This record gives sequence, structure tokens and C-alpha cells, in this order.
Amino acid sequence: MEKGKETKDILVVDDSVLVRLMVKDILGGEGYNVVAAVTSEEAVRKIKSRKELFDLIIVDINLPDQNGFEFIRNLKSEEKYRHIPVIILSAEATVPSIKRAVEAGAVDYLVKPFKAEELVKRVVKLVGSVKKEDRYPELKDLLKKEVNRARRGNVNLSLVLAHCEGKIAGEISKIAEKIRSKLRDIDAVFEINENTLALVLPVTGREGAEVVVKKIQGELRGSWRYAISTYPDNGKDEEELINFSKESLMKGESNSSQEDDKEKEEK
Repeated sequence: MEKGKETKDILVVDDSVLVRLMVKDILGGEGYNVVAAVTSEEAVRKIKSRKELFDLIIVDINLPDQNGFEFIRNLKSEEKYRHIPVIILSAEATVPSIKRAVEAGAVDYLVKPFKAEELVKRVVKLVGSVKKEDRYPELKDLLKKEVNRARRGNVNLSLVLAHCEGKIAGEISKIAEKIRSKLRDIDAVFEINENTLALVLPVTGREGAEVVVKKIQGELRGSWRYAISTYPDNGKDEEELINFSKESLMKGESNSSQEDDKEKEEK
């Protein structure tokens, strides 16, 4: 694959909600378009319904309806899909498993739990990087200013990331506006993407941020997850605060709001 391609499509097949969200968050943040499937049957349906081939498939070794080895063998038996690179995910790194993965047609093997940088490195090696825009420029600029103010005033500052686990069909702007009406004038709300909001809360410690989260839950439809990072405990600058919150979301160390709606992942 040529580096610099505008869009690269990746299919992740795993029955773990957390793994699917992690892969989508990590690779989505790098500019890749990530599609998720829970079973091999769903994966095949999504593969065959597309006009263009996926650039990469990431599949768990143990799926509810079929093991990953069989899935790869069946897929590779069709000439059309023979050259799609496949990464196997597994909780074990045994020689027999790695050998079976290679024999089935996988080109790489990643052991769970994995680090974000390791996943990105493997993907870039196989399909190259993509052009991406920094989705956090305004947020970073404001956080930098607020961190400086907090440092000078010896006070706390909190960042809250709110991520919807389902689809909210273009409602993120309306939700952001409702949340703004519930906050102080000094607080700020940023739309990171169609599923994620960031709240900047000056002069606010972790307990205060938790109060804000409870306050806004009534404005959020669906199943949401939150991650809070507080200056100076969780980060000394804007980059550290953002990274702490993002990593907390990916590790599942955040609070969930409302009932656990069934995750809906579209092609």
C-alpha cells in the first residue's frame, strides 16, 4: 500500500466490546476508517457487501461462531480476498498458535493486551500511514492556557472526555449546546468527533468534575463513557491531560452512564 493514501479501511473482528472500542479509538485517532464485527458471519457479510476491499483485517483467534484460523482460511480460499493482509489477535503467544496463524494466511500476530503504539506500528508496517488532521487543535490551545493559569494560581483544572458507544446520528452539536447551557461561563465544551465531547473545567478538581458528569448525564442519550484527568495529578501539560483521559477510556477505567445499550456498529 502506498503511504499517504487519504483513506484506509480496516475491519476488526472480535466479540469483546472493549477490544473493538480500543482498536477503533486507537486506529481512528491515526486517521484510519475502522469497521467492526462481532462474529465471522458478520465479518464475511461486511466484507462481501463492499465494492472496495478492506486494506487490512484484524481478527481474534477465538470468535463465537468460528475460530480465527478457519475464518482466515475460508476467506483466503477466494481469489478476490487472498491478498488482504490479516493480523491475528490472541491472549497467548505460543509457537503452535503462531505457526497455525501463518499457515492459515495471517501475516502478523499480536498478543492481547497490547499497547496502542504497538498496534499502530504493526498497522503502519502493513498498510502504511494515512494523512490525518489534528482533531484537537482548539482544545489543546485552550488547555495550554488554562494549565498555565492553574499553575500560576496553584489551583486544579479538569478535562472530561465523554464518548458515546453507539451512533447518535449527527446530534453531537445539539448535545454539546445543551451541555454548555448547564455549565459555568468559564467552562468550555468541544466536539472532538461525531461520538466524543471534551469538557474543560477550570478551577475544578476530580470530585468537582465527577459532580459535573452526574449533572450532564440527563442530557446524554444512549450509553456514554467518561474519563477525567485533573491537573496536576494526572498531567502537567495539555498533552498529558488529553493522553491520560484517552487511555482511561480505552482501558475501560471510566464511568458509564445510563443502561448499557447494545452496541450498534455500522459498516
